[in-house]
Amino acid sequence: MVRRARRNTPSAAGGARLHRYVTGPTQGTNTVDLTFDDAQLAFRDELRGWLREHGPGGALGPEPDDEDESFAWRREWQRTLHEGGWAGVHWPKEVGGRGATLSETAIFFEELGRAGAPLPADVLGLLLAGPTLMVWGDSAQKERLLPTILSADETWCQGFSEPDAGSDFAALKTRAVPDPDKPGDWLVSGQKVWTSGAQYAKWCMLVARTDPDSGTPDGPPKHQGLTYFVLDMEAEGVDVRPLVQITGSPEFNEIFLNDVKIPGSAVVGGVGNGWKVALTTLMNERAGLAFFLQVRLRQQLDELVAIAQRNGSADDPIVADRLADLHVRTEALRLMAWKGLTAIEQYGQPGPEGSLTKWLWSETNQLLVQLAVDVVGADALTDGDPWAYALLRARGNTIEGGTTEIQKNIVAERVLGLPRSR
Repeated sequence: MVRRARRNTPSAAGGARLHRYVTGPTQGTNTVDLTFDDAQLAFRDELRGWLREHGPGGALGPEPDDEDESFAWRREWQRTLHEGGWAGVHWPKEVGGRGATLSETAIFFEELGRAGAPLPADVLGLLLAGPTLMVWGDSAQKERLLPTILSADETWCQGFSEPDAGSDFAALKTRAVPDPDKPGDWLVSGQKVWTSGAQYAKWCMLVARTDPDSGTPDGPPKHQGLTYFVLDMEAEGVDVRPLVQITGSPEFNEIFLNDVKIPGSAVVGGVGNGWKVALTTLMNERAGLAFFLQVRLRQQLDELVAIAQRNGSADDPIVADRLADLHVRTEALRLMAWKGLTAIEQYGQPGPEGSLTKWLWSETNQLLVQLAVDVVGADALTDGDPWAYALLRARGNTIEGGTTEIQKNIVAERVLGLPRSR
């Protein structure tokens, strides 16, 4: 088992810097101006000052390696963010957020990564559940659930993927049937898989099939007849089982549901409308994360360049060429992230271009950690070394969050306009 090694500090000092953190466009309709306006500069500088005072290495101390202790640490980190007014920067002020613009939200995630700070403990609640409830939730759901997301008092997981319904989300088989003993309520049975943070979550964004005829030869299409629920993970009949990864970490889980009672008040967006509600969740899935990940990728690359210069690997033309390729990829990822933000500002919602950033990041991160083995040497395969964990964890990058094959299909059909394969 390879223990998780943390990297909560910026890249090593002394190495050649291939990039300076000068990012952040003021968007026009057809161009991306990679400069900050005065308001964005003020937002960035305020955030940088706060992170210097309250960020990692302060009162919280270093993040522990133990999985449970790490989660508790990141929960406290989110509470620190919340107390400082930074937990839900993109949430409207009327629900406890900061009301940040899209560009300011991007700046937040870039600066978080730049400071070596981790994501909040309930990143799924902040980025997925909260925004979905703001669009589709009723007043009681918003009043009850939104405040505890910001404070991390209650955290969330996402119950979408199933053993036979991963990339083909509409093929899910988990079923919800009316509760015969309590009209209006539901009994849910089925299985979900690859559920991040389920062992800590209080709530789950659960989608189940409420129309048994949907997806059958004589019934409506399979994406119809789905309903979006808020599932209490402490309810009777919910069984969470860890899935230990190649890294030795139980990062994901299986959830088994056996006649779990869900009240009618936990339906989000109406019965049978789950597909539309779920699309809202999926459109927010990568909101902000591209900016956080591209900064972390840059930091890792800078660190690898510094190591290569110290041990002489950079003098090898093949290694130098691979480092240059990673530099170009990382810069392309940064620019595509800002280009995608421009599209959101222009059209009001994320577009298919987001698949490009996910695809590029996944492959670039894998290429980087593979090169690290050649540059660092045997230490990169040693238990406890940060590169060893990064190498093993990167294997899942092209699977999680939508496989690379699915991303390529989206790009082909919705960006390039090529015909569907079937």
